[in-house]
Amino acid sequence: MSRRAALAAGVAVIVLCTAALATLAVTSRAGHLAGRGATPAPTGRAATAADAVVNINGVLPGGRIAGTGMVIAADGIVLTNNHVVQGTESLTGQIAGAGPVYQATVLGVDPTDDVAIVRLEGARGLRTVPLDTNGVVTAGDQVTGIGNALGADGAPVPATGAVTALNETLTVAGESPGIYETLNGLIGISAPIQPGDSGGPLLNSAGDVIGMDTAGVRGASVPINGSLGDAIPITRALSVAHDILSGVTSPYIQSGHSGVLGVSAADITGVDGAAVTSVTPGDAAATAGIVGGDVITSIDGVAIHSHADLTAVRAGRRPGDTVTVVWRDPAGAIHRASIALSPGPPA
Repeated sequence: MSRRAALAAGVAVIVLCTAALATLAVTSRAGHLAGRGATPAPTGRAATAADAVVNINGVLPGGRIAGTGMVIAADGIVLTNNHVVQGTESLTGQIAGAGPVYQATVLGVDPTDDVAIVRLEGARGLRTVPLDTNGVVTAGDQVTGIGNALGADGAPVPATGAVTALNETLTVAGESPGIYETLNGLIGISAPIQPGDSGGPLLNSAGDVIGMDTAGVRGASVPINGSLGDAIPITRALSVAHDILSGVTSPYIQSGHSGVLGVSAADITGVDGAAVTSVTPGDAAATAGIVGGDVITSIDGVAIHSHADLTAVRAGRRPGDTVTVVWRDPAGAIHRASIALSPGPPA
């Protein structure tokens, strides 16, 4: 069974990211939430799942995007969709729309299966979603999708429905006009999955997670094949997550956020080193006291003679990695500092 839809998840707050936005044939933001607000709040094990749902917000080069994730390990490991985090320069996560807002780092992604793993920095003792990993899902099963509907950043909003199809093949709009991608083996559901819901849990009637909400129908006033949304089976998503966390070598898995100093640099004739042209406020270099006009001459004992040297020595670094940086200020004074790298865009 095959149909065309749009990826559900990210509501771009400033810029609408096509590949991360699903549009259902409904009305306004208020109308969406009003309609879903009529659904009772999750109770029982569904409420347990809701307590482990993460509202994800990200900064893109041209704006912001919002989506959902679910906690799968108490130390802040979160499962979500690749298209929620794709292209982000930084991420934050908040559990169930309340409590602390964590800085988040992408540990790895699999664009082919639309799966990503994110770590909430400093998180400990978090509740995890209850998982149903027996893989038994039947057409007609009652389901509930919960997530950060429309990027409202409040408590998880439920959407109820039933399983309408198994093993669906979905053609989804890509980042560029006219480019489409295919996802296979999906669970088709009549629950109205909305922008912002992607990466959230799809629950069975017992309140256990059987899938990860991924896509909703774009521009159709009547559901296609009875489905208003699609979810990746949780068994498959967890298999990809395991590979990412285990460091399995795969042509499909990519590394997550890179570690960066937070500087722009250039080569200047007659200057030995990478000349800093600008510094990102709040990032590693700025915290260490590096400013525009300084010249970076060494990282971890490796001499830096040019911008190319700086780029090469930073390759493969991860957020939180500590490097020793030596730089020269305009007056000729030499400075040295151990710096924990900041999160940069996924590699």
